Amino acid sequence: MSNTFFLLFTAAIFIFAIGKSIYYFLEKNKILKICRHTNSIELKNISGTIFTNEGTFKKKYEWCSFDILINDNSIFLFSKGFSVIPFKVFNLLFSNSNRKNTRKPTLLREYKISSNAVQLVYYREYLNARSREITLQNLNTEQVSLFESLLEGKSRRFY
Repeated sequence: MSNTFFLLFTAAIFIFAIGKSIYYFLEKNKILKICRHTNSIELKNISGTIFTNEGTFKKKYEWCSFDILINDNSIFLFSKGFSVIPFKVFNLLFSNSNRKNTRKPTLLREYKISSNAVQLVYYREYLNARSREITLQNLNTEQVSLFESLLEGKSRRFY
């Protein structure tokens, strides 16, 4: 009995992973088709981390890789990681005044740019105590200068 339960459990995990991958692929293509501007920029396979601070005792840290779509008014981050729900889409908006071609946007609050990394910070809208920091690492100088010119004057920079 326990042997069949184990086989069914592992089969369910594999089916869930395959189903989630197919859903993520279709969702990503749908977003790229609907929300892409004519002058959008795409970056693929950028390594990074996600740090979530949910209070004094709840902190979560994830390693991921990102595919990024940069529009005039927002950034789409398609994360691929090793968590329970492995694929997530983040839409960080620069300003609430321009919400055209966005999908469930969250306002980007702060950013920090170093020589080879960009750190983006936003707070969830329903609870201000929760912050999430997305760090894009191992960027070349061209990508760093792209983020620097894109983010200049659009959000608050912290040092």
